[in-house]
Amino acid sequence: MQYQKENPENLDVEKSLAEMEETFKEIEKTMASMEKKAYDGTRDILKYFDRIHDKLFTFNNIMIVGFFTLSKLKNNVPIELIFVPLINLVILIYIEYKMMQKSRFEARILDVNFEEIPKLGNMISKTNSYSLLSIFSTFVVNLFFIFNLLK
Repeated sequence: MQYQKENPENLDVEKSLAEMEETFKEIEKTMASMEKKAYDGTRDILKYFDRIHDKLFTFNNIMIVGFFTLSKLKNNVPIELIFVPLINLVILIYIEYKMMQKSRFEARILDVNFEEIPKLGNMISKTNSYSLLSIFSTFVVNLFFIFNLLK
């Protein structure tokens, strides 16, 4: 029986292919990990926005009571000022409604047409803007309250 000598070039090629295969596996693992982090990050952003909105609702309710109290304790503060935190409450409820719509859209994402997918990106962008609006509007209500308290 005659043994064939192994070609050193074939060994190098096989070794290179094995290394490339290993590299591709590592890349796939890294990509899967990055996709999971992106998903977790998006979920966490929404969780934190939700927590912020809960705190803003609570603070706005305190402001409603504060405006009622302020109008009773000071003679020069009209009761109509209660509309300031009430308008802010309507804004906060509207923002929650828009976030609920976005979540409903995401829940049925597998059933929508591909043409509707950009709509989700637009909804997410608007949700972020609405959240900033809610923070700003509650801040303005707070400043308005402090102004009327100190005058």
